[in-house]
Amino acid sequence: MAANRRKQERKSKKEPKVKLKEKVTEILELPKEIVLNIPKLTMIGNQNLLIENYKGIIEYDDNRIRLNTSIGTIRICGERLVIKEITSEDIMVDGAILSLEILR
Repeated sequence: MAANRRKQERKSKKEPKVKLKEKVTEILELPKEIVLNIPKLTMIGNQNLLIENYKGIIEYDDNRIRLNTSIGTIRICGERLVIKEITSEDIMVDGAILSLEILR
């Protein structure tokens, strides 16, 4: 029982730091994806998806792409999916995107 209480106390101590970072980011008008280390997704129609600040590729084929990010796994399902451009920080996916999921 004491162990559960300690876990809850640690969680409550972490949450204010994240909220403080979010508030400072908003006040200073800084890009959240950089300061908070979260991915930024930009989708144009259902044919083009740019994901910034990803960690790595987990799976890649014509119908599915799974990417590791700081918030979990991003799963892209579709047809004729190709990675058009890739850098260490950004990845651009082209094809008929049918679904986009964030799995924690």
